[in-house]
Amino acid sequence: MAYIRKAFLDPKIVDIDNVEILENEISLGRWLFDALLLIMHPEEACDLQKQIDVGDGGFRFIPDIYLDKGCKSLGIIGKTIIEIRKNLLFDTEIKQVKIYKTLIDSKEVDNIILLSINPVNPIVDFGKFKGRVDYINASVFVDRIKEAISTGKGYVLEQIASGEKRKSKGWTKTRQERLANAINDLKRYDSALFLGAGVSVSAHMPSWDKLLKELVTMGRIINHNDFLAISNEMDNSNLVIARYIQKSLGVDNVELRKRIWNIFYKNENVGKSDLISSICNLVKNQKNVRSILTYNYDTLIEENLVRIGENCFPVYGYNRDEYNSFPVYHVHGIISRDNKEQQEERIVLNERDYHEMYSKVFDWSNVEQLHALTRCTCFFIGLSMKDPNLRRLLEIAKGYRGKEVRHYAFLERKSKCKTADKREEDYQIREDMLADLGINVIWYSGGNNHKQLPKLLQRIAEQQR
Repeated sequence: MAYIRKAFLDPKIVDIDNVEILENEISLGRWLFDALLLIMHPEEACDLQKQIDVGDGGFRFIPDIYLDKGCKSLGIIGKTIIEIRKNLLFDTEIKQVKIYKTLIDSKEVDNIILLSINPVNPIVDFGKFKGRVDYINASVFVDRIKEAISTGKGYVLEQIASGEKRKSKGWTKTRQERLANAINDLKRYDSALFLGAGVSVSAHMPSWDKLLKELVTMGRIINHNDFLAISNEMDNSNLVIARYIQKSLGVDNVELRKRIWNIFYKNENVGKSDLISSICNLVKNQKNVRSILTYNYDTLIEENLVRIGENCFPVYGYNRDEYNSFPVYHVHGIISRDNKEQQEERIVLNERDYHEMYSKVFDWSNVEQLHALTRCTCFFIGLSMKDPNLRRLLEIAKGYRGKEVRHYAFLERKSKCKTADKREEDYQIREDMLADLGINVIWYSGGNNHKQLPKLLQRIAEQQR
């Protein structure tokens, strides 16, 4: 029973890609037993030690596998025995055929399946049993079972699938609770929004990877294949790749800004998105949102805030925010659409820029981030939460705030783990890791261009009216 339970709980025990199962009767028998348990229904049973009385002579026949009610997933109905042979030998089968006939005539068995690992034409005329004995090439039968497993047929596999759906519903319930907590925190505390590349990408801005590739293309110094090779050589570290590209371009800061500006604003569709609109509505409707801290160079947030009548001011370098204006801090620099009065401003693009900024403890960008992280409830939007400096600052801020978990990060719920159990474990570990940094995770489904995220933010915004 324990072995059956193991197969029931862990479908990975059945390796459908195992090429060694057809080597001999023992390996095939073990594989079939495990596989059948996966695709059978609860009223069906699979037995390796079934003893069947044959005739009146007290002889007991023990089949290789006995199915008391068949296997609906394979279209097998009724009491069935499965016999496994590596080779069909004439003298053996002549003796067995008498037993098969007695079993069927006495109605002890409804079906007999004879599997041959090394297929040959059947020696015995099994047709005399009126079709209730099937001679089948073992590899063909194995393929039938593999197909049933891969398509999710059978009670156990259906339960596994439905179990995954139940777990999915569980995280949405947790999300509802965390959204309610987030709304309460917005009402009670000063808040700040931290925005990452995902926000700008939603408005047709290039991703970080695409920006680097376009910079290379504009320079016409490295072709696409060379870029991929260099990326692999740099372990796909965008900061190191950016440093390589800037060195290869051989341009100063002013020229680099011009090239990035051309990449950013050449697309006429750049500027609007449901995500940016929901963020701006949150600022407009919730007066406890005191600031935005963005890691993006563009000023799309400011443009959309002005469009809905909000007075805002971009803060970068050591300029000062205007009185009675909503501040948008560009902690990695700014490249606005009009690009005025910013030609000499630093942008944080490559590895050296990061090192220079974050080595200065009292750099204005570090100070502003720490100020928000220690004094406000912060919402992280469009960020992967993998940036090492952000995590370092969160760790520092957690030291001041203690064990309180008051921040919220909106993250796409996706995992590279292949099984449902491992995916759930992965999500939980990631939640625990961020909780250590003082962050509650609010998961969302990332399909359909992340359409769910702005809807969640809009719900929060509307609750504040």
